[in-house]
Parts: sequence; C-alpha cells; structure tokens
Amino acid sequence: MNKDSIKEFISKGISENVNEFIKMGFEGAVEEILKTVIESIMKAERTAYLSESENNKGNGYYERIVKYLEKYLRIKIPRDRNAEFKSELLEYLRKEKEKMDQLAFKLYVKGLTTRDIENVLKEVFDENYSATQISLITQGFMKEKEEWLNKKLESSYYVLFIDAIQISVRRTTVEKESFYIVMGLRKDCKREILGVYNMPTESSEGWREVFKDLKTRGLEKVLLVVSDEITSIQNVSKQEFKGVQHQFCITHKKRNLHLAVRASDKPRLEEDLKDLFKIGDARYTKEQAWIKFKAFKLKWKLYYPSVVNKLPDSKFDDYFAYLSFPYQIQSMIYTTNWIERLNKSIRKTERNRNSMPSVDSAFSLLIAFISEQENNYYLKYPVSSFFVVSESLDSMF
Repeated sequence: MNKDSIKEFISKGISENVNEFIKMGFEGAVEEILKTVIESIMKAERTAYLSESENNKGNGYYERIVKYLEKYLRIKIPRDRNAEFKSELLEYLRKEKEKMDQLAFKLYVKGLTTRDIENVLKEVFDENYSATQISLITQGFMKEKEEWLNKKLESSYYVLFIDAIQISVRRTTVEKESFYIVMGLRKDCKREILGVYNMPTESSEGWREVFKDLKTRGLEKVLLVVSDEITSIQNVSKQEFKGVQHQFCITHKKRNLHLAVRASDKPRLEEDLKDLFKIGDARYTKEQAWIKFKAFKLKWKLYYPSVVNKLPDSKFDDYFAYLSFPYQIQSMIYTTNWIERLNKSIRKTERNRNSMPSVDSAFSLLIAFISEQENNYYLKYPVSSFFVVSESLDSMF
C-alpha cells in the first residue's frame, strides 16, 4: 500500500465509516475499530515489505500511543528482524500531527492568543486543542530558542543596526521592559539578526553588555554601528569594536528637530536639513558637511536656539559617519529604518496580547517571529545595492 492509497483510505474510508458508526450510536466501539483497522494496514505493509526483502522476517510488535480522529489509541506496530521496516501509515499519522502542531505555533507567532488558536483549530479543522496544549507546543520551541540565542556569529559584519523594543512583561507586576535587538549586514550582503537581549531599560551600558556577548560568540570586526541617539552609545561602540564608526539615525534626528519649531517654519527647516544631510551624492564630503553644519547652526540660532543645542559639534562625526561610505548605500546606513520596520512587525504581533506572562514567553515569541523573518526574507535575499560596493567595504576593514 503506497502513501497515496493510505491517504485516500484515511481521508475517505476510515473517517466516513467511523462517522457513520458514531451517528448510529456505536461511539464506544470506535476506538477498537480504529485500532483494528490501523494495525491491519500496518501488518499488510510489513507483509508487502518482507516479500521484497531478502534474509528478513517479521519480529513481533511494539506498542505505541497514537492519535487519530480525536482518539488516543494504544496500537501494536509490526517490526522486522533487520529493523528496516517503516510503516507509511504511522509516518503519515505522525506528520499530520506535526503539521497541526506547527500550524498552532505559527498562529501563535502571528499574534493569535492561545484561546484564539483553540477556536480556529476547532472551527476550521475540527481539532480539539486546549489553550494548555497550545502553550505546551510553544514551550517545545525552547531548545531551538536556546540554540538560536547562542548561535555562532561570523567574524566580520559591514554594519550593525541596533534598537530596543518595549514589551509588557509580567514579573510580580506587568510593566514594559526593553528587548535589545541587533541586526547585522553580513559580507554576503544578507541581513541576519545577531541576538535578542532583555534588560528592563535601554542604556548605553546595556548595549555594552550586548556587544560583549556578540564578541564572545565570534564577532570581531564591524565597520559601522547605526542607532538612535542614546547617551554615550557612540563611545561604547567605539570602545568595544576597534576602528568602528558610529552613525546616529538621521531620520529620528530630523523628526526631533522639527518638534522645536513652529508649524509655519517646518518647510524651511526641512529644506535646510535636506541640504545638510545629503545622501547619494558622490561629491558631497565630510569637509563640505562641516561647512554647511556650521552655517546651519549660525542661521537657526537667531530664531530657535534649541535647534542648535540639539546639534552639538562634539557629535558631528556621529551625524555624518555615512559620508565615509560609498554614496550608493548612504540612504540605507544613515537611518535605523531597517530594524525599525522589523520592530514595527513585532509590535503588530505583540499587540494582540495585553502582556506576556513571562520574560521567557516574550523571548519565545520574538525569536520565533524573527526566525521566520530570517528564513523567509533576510537570509533568503541579499541586499543587491551592497554587491556593487562590497570590494570597497572589504578594503575598509
């Protein structure tokens, strides 16, 4: 009996006959009927297998509990003397169970609560999964989670994009906590999430701990770290990675400066900022940026001193680090947009839950979602713009 005939028998034969027995009031006999039918099919499978297997014979049975049609059955599984026989029917039943478990977990990762998943599986597939069973399925991800958290990293990355996302977590009470996320652009021009870390609040010293862990897992060299303008973060990255440059997110900087002026002055401010933070222009240098930087501050100091105070000279190198890199990629490295988009997707998933019941459950949700993004997108498709400049970037290490 081949796999297709087994599937047809299961989907049409057994299911229909059992349902008829239930309708007729013989529900108590269903388990025995299923047990007998399944054991008979497997015995026939072994007979067919042994007829084509030389120097091999049947070798009794062993028992195992399987689930089919919402029934748990203790069945006898035939075996052979050479331990080579594998039942197609048993494999099919196992795979069907695995598929349903995987579906339950994927729905959880997509943002459905355990109760939501329980209802979906019941209404769509007529499968009775309790919220407790679904929680156990998600806990089965723990080994994969630990392996992911401790995975070996490559020694060199072109760029690290770092950001923290706030998630409500229950300890003794429910409060928002920071989960630090690191995205790296590899030398094969693919993006990878290097790690996820939890500390109640985001700080430069928190990021120092993150950088130290990345180094213990194999990271040695980075050309550029891109982040929000966290106090002293640029000093920490330069202390932890020799020769690295740091880039503050200019998208957020512009947004922050806009808050300091009247609505009527915003268009003029935006025009000046666009001219100051030029991207994609091979002729625009750091020396030219410095001249424009000083002129910008001189002009706006007359109207809004607070704008000038938000652009200290001491941070000039960290506002314009992107100009040290090829013009073709400047639009992608002068902002944290890549990791912000990831965090936005995470928030959509997390939004359906008022809070996570523990830090571990928050890690499970984050890593499962991130792994899916990596497998389906980040590690699947390289960023083609970086191929053009890869030789130039390699020379910067």
